[in-house]
Amino acid sequence: MALDAQLEAEMPRFADPHALDALGVPARLAAAIERAADRLTGMIAIAGPGAEETAAALHRRFGIPLGGVIADRAAANLTVDAADRGLVIACFDGGDAVGTILTLRRLASDRFALAAALRLVIAQRIAPGLCRSCRQPEQAFGSTAALLGLDPGAILWSAPGCDACAGSGRGASVRIFEGVEVDPAMRRLIYDGADAPLLARHAYLSAPNFASAARALARDGMIAPEEAVGASRNDLALRESPR
Repeated sequence: MALDAQLEAEMPRFADPHALDALGVPARLAAAIERAADRLTGMIAIAGPGAEETAAALHRRFGIPLGGVIADRAAANLTVDAADRGLVIACFDGGDAVGTILTLRRLASDRFALAAALRLVIAQRIAPGLCRSCRQPEQAFGSTAALLGLDPGAILWSAPGCDACAGSGRGASVRIFEGVEVDPAMRRLIYDGADAPLLARHAYLSAPNFASAARALARDGMIAPEEAVGASRNDLALRESPR
């Protein structure tokens, strides 16, 4: 009950309707967050660099209690137990969305309780943004286009540097998100011990993964092509996963 008391004490007095605006959360993910926040119980898991900042924004926006960082079995079990009594946000240091599900499944003592508790898994990566003052379109050819899954000649963007960015070509950091809503089919996969490829196949049927999210940001001139390529990499968890 100690975690429950801590969560109750951390409830904000007033919701901040603009708390997510500065994070650049895509509309589809924002809608998924709204649906998860409407639930009375369960867990929203957030992974990756800056996860605690994103969790704090959800806390301010929806009043969802913060469960802290899950780094071991004890913390995982406490959070799953708390999620049975109310909605809670949990953070992880790194990983993609499917890798986070695998980590949780490995740590939680009760796989069925975990599957029942999970509502939404958000993963994020952070990349340097392009300077808005000097960015310019260019055609992508060769390996860059191939690595991003684009046709040769697709329009991407670069920033050579200017006075506004002190010659760096960089602007404000950009968050790259992927989100997995845990529906009944995903719950069954988690409980049955499905491996990473099976989880990913279902997770990204209708939601963008890091690769597609990064590609869209590159085409919109938000990040450089090489940053999109780096953000598109799969975690090792997607190649092999313990059951």
